[in-house]
Amino acid sequence: MVIDNHFSYMEAKENRITKSAKPNNDESGWEKYRPYIELLSRVNNSCVYVCLLHVKYLFISPNFKNVLGLPFNENMSLDDKGLLVDHCIHTDDLPFLISLQKRAFEYVFQRPYAEQCDYKYIFEFRATGASGEYIRVVCQYQMLETKESEKPLLLLGVMDIAPDQDLKAPVKFRLVNFKTGQIVNIPVIDNPDISLTVREKEVLALVNDGMMSKEISSKLFISVHTVNRHRQNILEKMNVDNLSEAINYARKLGLLA
Repeated sequence: MVIDNHFSYMEAKENRITKSAKPNNDESGWEKYRPYIELLSRVNNSCVYVCLLHVKYLFISPNFKNVLGLPFNENMSLDDKGLLVDHCIHTDDLPFLISLQKRAFEYVFQRPYAEQCDYKYIFEFRATGASGEYIRVVCQYQMLETKESEKPLLLLGVMDIAPDQDLKAPVKFRLVNFKTGQIVNIPVIDNPDISLTVREKEVLALVNDGMMSKEISSKLFISVHTVNRHRQNILEKMNVDNLSEAINYARKLGLLA
């Protein structure tokens, strides 16, 4: 899957480059990566693609047909409306995905140019599978090349069926600097006036890790009563009914990875 301005997905002929009559330098520049990308697309069941961001797709593996049931057309462009991945994405997930991509790009493109290729974007969401039923998929992509000029950016993407097939789970996203291991929390929605204290954030993170109040009490060296008070404060500040809703909301706000 490629995430574009409209979360559109353009398809190319199976295991081939989409070619114009005379490829430009931006298109031919990806050839040095091609042997490794074609190998990646063959050795597992991943769906692999390469594109010039917001311009066109240069390579797409045939596995997209097996995962999402999408046919292939070697002459498609980003303007084609018939076979777009946004038609496959669950309608409840699509707005969050568009927002997440926009916010992630804003963060990364503010970094020094030398660091912009160090980030991996990892999305997990629901999409219609080849069977016509919804499945959860994981889409990861990263920049292969980024430039200070206005030339298109070269992007590599990989999509897999998610190991967790809980269709009630929310959209998940991580922006990871794979050189440093840093995880950047990107909010899915605008942060309203929710001001959790440092301790409340710690308690919420430990609840997210599956800890009970007694375990949190021992971990943070505070009483169980104090833990439960923090839990209640979290519910009241977020205006939710339970901690499961609080965790999902905190993920959308970027408070939890």
